[in-house]
Amino acid sequence: MNYQYRRACKCGNVDFIDATKTEAAFELNFDSIIENGCSKCGGKKVWSIGISNSPEIDEELLSIWSKEPEYLFCEQDQDLMLAQYKNNIDLYLKYIDDESISIGKRNVLIEALCVMIYDRAKKTDKENLNLINRIASELRKRERLVLEAQYWIMDYIKKVSFPIIGIEFFVKEEKSELSNEPKEKNKLEKESFWNRIKQFWN
Repeated sequence: MNYQYRRACKCGNVDFIDATKTEAAFELNFDSIIENGCSKCGGKKVWSIGISNSPEIDEELLSIWSKEPEYLFCEQDQDLMLAQYKNNIDLYLKYIDDESISIGKRNVLIEALCVMIYDRAKKTDKENLNLINRIASELRKRERLVLEAQYWIMDYIKKVSFPIIGIEFFVKEEKSELSNEPKEKNKLEKESFWNRIKQFWN
């Protein structure tokens, strides 16, 4: 398959620039595409730039991603992106078990598997039930790793997926030093902070 960047100039012209599979998957070289200028006016004022067709996440791309700390499948919600590929469960487990892979990357994969469970938790058809049971069984075998990854996973995902996996999920209520009220705001701010920085812990 051919991959391309779509570069829209403020003059109205749209350029399509060929990209490799790796460039398209991780949206690399945006700066150089901007610096090359518009093919019509030569200007560098870009209205928008993006990938017109992104490759599916496969073993080749996952291997590259696992070794490159700065490579992301998307700037936000990598777990949601990875969770779209139910056929990649064995691949994700392979990299979760690989101790040479950074903790951050492994946690993202655990998070993606928990999202797969969450997305199917209310479904009752045989295919989805089998998939849920399979993921839950595999994560239960890796309980220590799942617990270590829990601070990377949103509470609403854990509240659904952890009981299915068979791992207890506790929400610790902390008391404010100045008040008897639970520090819900602080807890939400802390979780938001982790979500912002976790992509840099790869």
